Amino acid sequence: MKLQMVLAVLEAGYEDQLLLSSDMAHNNHLKANWGDGFSAVLVTFAGKMRHAGVNEGTIRKILRDNPRRFLAFAPKP
Repeated sequence: MKLQMVLAVLEAGYEDQLLLSSDMAHNNHLKANWGDGFSAVLVTFAGKMRHAGVNEGTIRKILRDNPRRFLAFAPKP
């Protein structure tokens, strides 16, 4: 379901605005409890995007370039 939503956003041309995150709402999401852990986006979801045919340049943009640009934002005084 999440992968289909991301693919739809990419197909609509919004790859420059896409940011991904992981939700650690429950203890069973932690690696210590056999969950995916905080690396779920990088390890698990990125692999799913590759398998679905998303090219490496787009994955790099989503995982590295977009967060870098977002975090560098400084509002005008």
